[in-house]
Amino acid sequence: MAEMQDQMAEQASLMNVEELLADFNWKTSGNAAALEKRLLGELHALEAANVHAIIQSDERVRSVVDQIDKALSELDNMDHWLLLYSAELNSMGDDIREIESQNRGLQILAQNQQRLGRELDQLLNAITIPRSCLDSLKFDPVDTAENVEQIQAAAEKLQKVLKIKFEDGIQNMKAVQERLEAYNTHSNAFSARIFEHMKGQFEKQANHHLEIRPNNSPGSTRKASQNITAYPHKTIEDNLIRYQGFFLWEKEMEPRMYSELQRYYAQTMAPLYEQDIRELIDAVRPAYISLRNRSSDDLDYVFKPEESRPVRALAYGANLRSEDSRTHRYRQMLRGSVEGVMGSNGNRGSIEDDERAADELFGQLMAQTTMLVCREQNFMCDLFQYSQGAPKSFLERGPVYAQIPNVNDLLSRREMPRDIKISKKILDWMEIIFETLEPSIVTLLEFGVKSDPTQAVSMLAAVEFQNSKWAGSDQKFMLRMCSSLIHRLTLSTKKRRGILSFFRTFPMFALRLEVAASNVDPDSETRKTVNDAYERIINTMMSSLDSIARETDQTGDDKEQLNANIMYIENMHHFHHELRANKLHVLEKWMKYAKNHYDSSLSAYIKVVIRRPLGKLLEFFEGVDQLMHTSTPEEVQFHVNYNKAQLRKVISMYPAKEIKKSLEQLYKRVDKHFSEEEGLLQVVWRGIQEEFIQQHEKMEDLIQKCYPDARVHLEFTIQDLLGMMIENLSTYFSQTLAELAFIVANRRYTRLALTLQAVMTSVLT
Repeated sequence: MAEMQDQMAEQASLMNVEELLADFNWKTSGNAAALEKRLLGELHALEAANVHAIIQSDERVRSVVDQIDKALSELDNMDHWLLLYSAELNSMGDDIREIESQNRGLQILAQNQQRLGRELDQLLNAITIPRSCLDSLKFDPVDTAENVEQIQAAAEKLQKVLKIKFEDGIQNMKAVQERLEAYNTHSNAFSARIFEHMKGQFEKQANHHLEIRPNNSPGSTRKASQNITAYPHKTIEDNLIRYQGFFLWEKEMEPRMYSELQRYYAQTMAPLYEQDIRELIDAVRPAYISLRNRSSDDLDYVFKPEESRPVRALAYGANLRSEDSRTHRYRQMLRGSVEGVMGSNGNRGSIEDDERAADELFGQLMAQTTMLVCREQNFMCDLFQYSQGAPKSFLERGPVYAQIPNVNDLLSRREMPRDIKISKKILDWMEIIFETLEPSIVTLLEFGVKSDPTQAVSMLAAVEFQNSKWAGSDQKFMLRMCSSLIHRLTLSTKKRRGILSFFRTFPMFALRLEVAASNVDPDSETRKTVNDAYERIINTMMSSLDSIARETDQTGDDKEQLNANIMYIENMHHFHHELRANKLHVLEKWMKYAKNHYDSSLSAYIKVVIRRPLGKLLEFFEGVDQLMHTSTPEEVQFHVNYNKAQLRKVISMYPAKEIKKSLEQLYKRVDKHFSEEEGLLQVVWRGIQEEFIQQHEKMEDLIQKCYPDARVHLEFTIQDLLGMMIENLSTYFSQTLAELAFIVANRRYTRLALTLQAVMTSVLT
């Protein structure tokens, strides 16, 4: 029902619309767009008519319209100002944003500056050392352990600053660089101060030791039953041990000064130990003098050539009773020796006192010398921080000791250093300090064996005891010396010195033969036979000498080479001199051979011995000389190992004072090498003098050629060398004459003593 009503309503509406469209002539036009346009036009016209009717009907409307126009004008004006204000506000907003941005930048900048300021304060605090510390390094005394500890504390602050590792940016800062440069200057000055102070301390302590040590030698007041005792250098040890930390400083900061201090210490201590050893030797020598002064009857137990025995020793029947008595005495000596070993209550009175004293004194000599060597090596290792477990750096140093904390530790065995270089360095310093020890003991050995050949057994036992006692320890120098002494005692021909017996005999044999053959025709068979005999004999002599020299030099070290050269020099000199003096012209060929061999051996000997006083200097200029074979002289100074800095460095290591001290030690060494009977000392010393002058001229010439603008020269002149060498000769002659005069005076040869004193005065003048 409802649906039907809706349909009827809809149809009625459609009918109304059709009627309306008919009024607008819809069917006529048939165009909806035109109809819409027509309707809109009529609507506008109707609205305009309505508005006009309203306006025309009331004056107030006109007034309202005018006010509206004014309002619109004001609104336009306000819009204009608003645009201006908007532009200004936008500009002000930009400015505010810019200011805010700048403020944020300023805040960040201020924060960065504050942070930078804090960093700089920390940096400056880290690299700033109080002035008092720097003044302490320069001016504070270095006498007591407290002084040393205070200075080391200041030096520790300096080293910590110098060891700071900065980042690249901080490292390149000018302020940091200037500060570090200033501290490096202070460090160098402190190192130089320590270097000079320690050199002075070495000399001071050495002189003080000579003043306070007992004036009498160990054997000057010794009786047969008393012992000999070496005096340890305790005062030197106590006064130097406090400076251990300073040597660590030099080791880190100035390695060259560190090595130089070790060398200077060794050279300063060497004369002290030379005197100690000389006094020990002098204390033992009288026992062997007593053995040597015994009559030949007391030495019948020694095997020797029959011609060397007295004639009466061959007369059996005439001296039968005396022979029986000597045999009985030797039986008693042997019986007493066996009973002593078995622990009998009887004493060894049957053994002669001088033989027993010699045995005991040589054993004490070996014990005392090994004590000195062991103690000195251990002290030097402690002082220069070479010991096992020693601190590696100055910052790790131990406490400062006022004296040796444990003396027994200086006498103890220590393990061999693991570092071969350190072991070699210790051995080098010990060879300098105890340079005269082995030659002095060797001289005593030879003297003792010549006095009584059977003494070689007790000497060998004493040396072997010390060798076994220290075997496996770090005492390399002492063990090598003991091995050398054992080698000498067991094989006496291997390190033989002096003129061999057949070189002594042959010139007299040849002279006697030439006298007997004086009337022989030069072209005869007899002359030819004699000459052939000469050839065979001399060839055998030379072969024997070569064999002995090769055995002497079988180890190949410098000392053995020197011994071989010394043997050639002495024997060739004697052979040439005797043949020439006896005018044996028939042996002219062998005289020339001996002269050439003598000259070459002397030259080789000199070249070896001068390397000790001039070692590094010679090595440097030998390197320069080799470079000149492959480069021009101007290019040498640009080589990294041979530049001007290296030249100045090596020259500064050899001032005139050090050269003088080295020459004194060299002269003593040469003096021990050659026997007095041939008078070779002056000849060899003159050869050394000439070699020194040649090397000096060569080095100065190389400086002028390769370093013309360096303005540097050797710190000693040829005149200095000549003066030093002449002074050594004068000192030697005066000492020798003084000793001879003392011996002569003690034996009451008054007239001869006065003559020697006059000669000594003349030499000194």
